[in-house]
Amino acid sequence: MSSYEATSPFRVSTHDLLQLERNEAFRAMREQLRRQDCGMEGPSFCATHRHSCSSADQESFRLHRDIIHTLLVPLFLINHQAERVAARALPNKKGAEPERAFRGEARSAFAWLSCILIEEHDWYLTARCPACIVLHVLHSEPTIRFVTVAALLAGPRSGFDCWLAALETAVREDPFWGDAFWPEIEDRAARLADGVQQLVRQCHELRTTLDSPTLATPTLAKTSTTVCERSASTCTIPLKPSSFARKQVRLSREEQRYRSSLVWNSWNCSREMRQPLGGSTPNQPRRRSMTS
Repeated sequence: MSSYEATSPFRVSTHDLLQLERNEAFRAMREQLRRQDCGMEGPSFCATHRHSCSSADQESFRLHRDIIHTLLVPLFLINHQAERVAARALPNKKGAEPERAFRGEARSAFAWLSCILIEEHDWYLTARCPACIVLHVLHSEPTIRFVTVAALLAGPRSGFDCWLAALETAVREDPFWGDAFWPEIEDRAARLADGVQQLVRQCHELRTTLDSPTLATPTLAKTSTTVCERSASTCTIPLKPSSFARKQVRLSREEQRYRSSLVWNSWNCSREMRQPLGGSTPNQPRRRSMTS
């Protein structure tokens, strides 16, 4: 898909929009971005999209830009908080990579988030042309995965599940990606979303340990590992071929989805969520990257 397409590849129904508008953070972010657009010295759309897009298409691009921005801000905040926690956890290890403060999938998630936030810095700030921002989602596998992870973490209770469906449809219908790419992208995004949830939990554990005057710093890693292992052991459900076991598995999955929504909602009330980020958005050729 060209960066100069005149219509958005994503579709959000009127019903879905009504559900989204019940989300307080989304409403606040839309208002802030609207004010940002009004305060710009020049037109919010680039010259190409200003002349090639109809008024209705421009409104769709603005809506989709607002959805993307609202979804990505929590991931930015999670990464920012993780960096601060890592700096506190590794105060005496100069030159140590900050991801060493975390373990397992949380470490991988932190490293991945840090990389994409650097590589796609201008894009995720979602300033300048809304159409260019929206079309850039399908620019590469990492950008698709980034937005997919954000939608997964938001959870169905946030109203953003419609965007996950819209993203899947857009990827499957895109001539560059095609139908076969979505399962791979979705699987990678699901694993990364699990890692982000672990990252949030480990940040909480590390903050609790660091803020406790009774715990010494040398025991930090051991303490947090013990907490994690104890937490993991209490969540284990023995699978048995019985109706009760199947019910337990179903309840466990529902609990996982609920916990996923809590991860996103925990950042939902942050004052930083109410402020759009600033920056610029370049146009670049699309990449078929499955290794980033």
